[in-house]
Amino acid sequence: MLPFTSCFYNRNGFRNHLTHLVRHATLVSLQDTGRSNTTAYNLHELTGVIPPMITPFADDDSIDRVQLRQEALFLKACGVDGIVVAGSTGEGAGMSPAEIAEIVECVIESVEGSLPVIAGVIADDSREAVRLGEAARKAGAIGLQVPPPHFHFSTDPRVLASYYRAITESTGLPLIIYNVIPWAQLAIESLREITSENRAIAGIKQSGRNIHALADLLANLKGEVKIYSAIDDMIYPSFMLGVDGTISGTCSVFPKETIEIVNAVRSGNYPLALKLHERIVPVWRLVDCPDFPARIKYVMAVTGRSVGRPRRPLDWPNTIDAARIRHTLKVEGFLKDARA
Repeated sequence: MLPFTSCFYNRNGFRNHLTHLVRHATLVSLQDTGRSNTTAYNLHELTGVIPPMITPFADDDSIDRVQLRQEALFLKACGVDGIVVAGSTGEGAGMSPAEIAEIVECVIESVEGSLPVIAGVIADDSREAVRLGEAARKAGAIGLQVPPPHFHFSTDPRVLASYYRAITESTGLPLIIYNVIPWAQLAIESLREITSENRAIAGIKQSGRNIHALADLLANLKGEVKIYSAIDDMIYPSFMLGVDGTISGTCSVFPKETIEIVNAVRSGNYPLALKLHERIVPVWRLVDCPDFPARIKYVMAVTGRSVGRPRRPLDWPNTIDAARIRHTLKVEGFLKDARA
């Protein structure tokens, strides 16, 4: 809690403290309604490295629970701060409510409740989003990660405020806005308006390769909501700028190295953070393509992790791209670290 003198003399400090109290009260209120299955974690306080987990699929495109469990245990062993499931990295677009619930339940059981689990909701209308969100809540997710609708899209803050309000009010869960849709990027003023009127919005995840937008978010909304970076080749600069955490493909592929980068920045060991950054970026350059979920899985498979296969119509990288990825992994020293 902020000392009284700090609140009295520091307008921003008082405002941020008041925002925290209001959001905490909102969370308690939602939990008291019985609509939240998990009370051990508060999405409004989540920071650090939160990988958007892959979803292993079997040959028939069903969820491979055995490999899903193995990947969850691997991320837990790496020391991550939370897990997002069924996001874009997890091939969540098109998943049914039953599949979302299955993944959430399996991951929570695998880590024995030791990590907060957030569910991606990728939908194109409010009813679909609510159905997915309610399935995630019943399965035990502590919150949701929700991009704007991407097919029938709008950047009108009134429309998007209504969309996010429908989700939070119906599910009783807090959420993170996933600002990723290139043709529907939300501007600072829109985000300020949406977050100020909906205290169940816990954070904003900035993607879209736009570090300028991330800098603007930090300058204008840090302290109001949590700010997460999903600018995969800029994780080190993102933490130098002061983000609260990262929910990025990078930390899904390289969880240990990302944690090391964060710890190095926090301790002031910038040469180490830069060295790790320079190892990761060449690999990510080869992953950052339209079929990135398949490429992420390929990198993981080559380095010894259990990933299943991409869900159709996605497929493994072609021979030339696969060779480039393997070569770069070898050059940067990742293949020798392969897990048995």
